Amino acid sequence: MSLDLRTGQPVWAINKPRTARHPKLAKNIRSEVVVIGGGISGALIAHRLTKLGMQVTIIEGRKIGAGSTAASTAILSYEADVNLGDLIKKFGRRTAVRAYKAGVEAIDSIGRTIKTLDDPCDFKKRRSLYLASSRRDAKLLEREFKTRRANNFDVKLLGQEELSRRFTLDAPCAILNEQAAEVNPLKLTLALVRSGQKKGLKVFVHTRVATYRRAGRESVLTTENNFQIRAKHVVFATGYETQQFLKQRTVRLVSTYAIASTPRIEFPAGYEHPVIWETARPYLYVRTTADSRLVVGGEDVEFLDEKRRDKLLPSKTRILQKKARRMFPHLSWKVAAAWTGTFAESSDGLPYIGPHKLYTGAQFALGYGGNGITFAAIASRIIPDLISNTKNSDAHVFRFGRHSK
Repeated sequence: MSLDLRTGQPVWAINKPRTARHPKLAKNIRSEVVVIGGGISGALIAHRLTKLGMQVTIIEGRKIGAGSTAASTAILSYEADVNLGDLIKKFGRRTAVRAYKAGVEAIDSIGRTIKTLDDPCDFKKRRSLYLASSRRDAKLLEREFKTRRANNFDVKLLGQEELSRRFTLDAPCAILNEQAAEVNPLKLTLALVRSGQKKGLKVFVHTRVATYRRAGRESVLTTENNFQIRAKHVVFATGYETQQFLKQRTVRLVSTYAIASTPRIEFPAGYEHPVIWETARPYLYVRTTADSRLVVGGEDVEFLDEKRRDKLLPSKTRILQKKARRMFPHLSWKVAAAWTGTFAESSDGLPYIGPHKLYTGAQFALGYGGNGITFAAIASRIIPDLISNTKNSDAHVFRFGRHSK
């Protein structure tokens, strides 16, 4: 069984990055570590594991990067979908602040990793603007700003006049965050896999895992074509499709929508190209691309089935276009790409990373929420440590079974 994760043409597919052909699994194999999932999470984890000298195999049901990764708008932010102040109320200051700090470190680690790859992947450090969507939300944002400042995050509170002058945006106020970035997620996934292959990483595509069981000290995976894969360690990096293996009541599936403009938009002189999101829920999120496109996403709805999700794409495209023109009335552009994808959200806005009591011998990298790539980078630090029995102080923050205080 496979979930149709996206529909439409993501902007990353317009100028297709160079791809490699990978075979379909056609025999029984054995590997020290098997990573199920060839999206950004699987690629980051496999890349790190191969750097540590482990024998690693990626098993992907589609092509590399062809699932949710291609549907991502790839805004890299340390800010979870739940405000820091709310996380502190839920988990306590130490855990909540550490979850946010891990995101800051993850963005930096992605930048360092990209410098070692054969493609810069359109990676750019950016500022982030968290906009108050209404005057009522301005007080909420002011409290959140004070909470972040009190916990040593590099943020500023901009008023309406400064927002208009510096960013040509009309909002009551915004938190300006100095630590964000953007990237081409498909280029990054493919570059990570190429790098890993130079160190022995094996990759099989169009190969779906049907069952998982533990036999002694090995995990045994059986594919839909009845081939067996034996491994000492297994990593599930199948994102939102993991619901087919792991039923979690704390996760809900949502459909999100995105559009991208024509290239070479003429932004005002000195425009800083921040990544933008807002306090409204569901929120609008905005970024630009290396070829000067505007990318706008949001309008999330509860996922019911692929047909209902896809049927909404034309109307959601019109709404996103209208909102973008209202936000940037001075820009001239047309819609060049529109797409929709299915994602999942955890109840507390954080990912689930690490072992699960029902799957002995396995680790999970489930980057739920709007911060999937940042969470994937966090998982790429935690999971190799867990596999190699190295202490990782962040493992408890993102573990299954975490409890509020």
